[in-house]
Amino acid sequence: IWIQVGSMNGRRLQFGVAVIDNKLYVVGGRDGLKTSNMVECYNPITKVWSTMPPMSTHRHGLGIAVLEGPMYAVGGHDGWSYLNTVERWDPQARQWNYVASMSTPRSTGGVTALNGKLFAVGGRDGSSCLRSMECFDPHTNKWSMCAPMSKRRGGVGVATYNSFLYAVGGHDAPASNHCSRLSDCVER
Repeated sequence: IWIQVGSMNGRRLQFGVAVIDNKLYVVGGRDGLKTSNMVECYNPITKVWSTMPPMSTHRHGLGIAVLEGPMYAVGGHDGWSYLNTVERWDPQARQWNYVASMSTPRSTGGVTALNGKLFAVGGRDGSSCLRSMECFDPHTNKWSMCAPMSKRRGGVGVATYNSFLYAVGGHDAPASNHCSRLSDCVER
């Protein structure tokens, strides 16, 4: 059974979500044409939403993942450009800082953590959907290219299970074409 537990501050699309210390974070997104840098946090014990310090960059279509404590906001679109920039939320200091940028701008890509690294998978760069994947090492602050997927995927879902990364679904439409070919393909 679904029950309503509260309302966010405005309606949003293409935002990121993550859980840190048993609290739900809602990050960025857009309301109509307005792209947001807003971060909200929901405490399920007190049933209270709080506004957290905003990201430096407004982002929708971003990827979010938690790695070794901090949360990362990866890529996305700021309303004008596809982004390769990455920000890290420090939950203790309650602040955002930039880390190394990806080599490729990515919006609507998948982001997940696996084996102490952050992976950015697929997405779109403004001209096409991407097959590429890169991984971030937080100890060296560097991104490295990894093995690409066999299919181009924008709007891809990613998850890790049993030391494997899975890429699920997505589409391969170019930015100029709204007739996307949806994929039922799953890659590991």
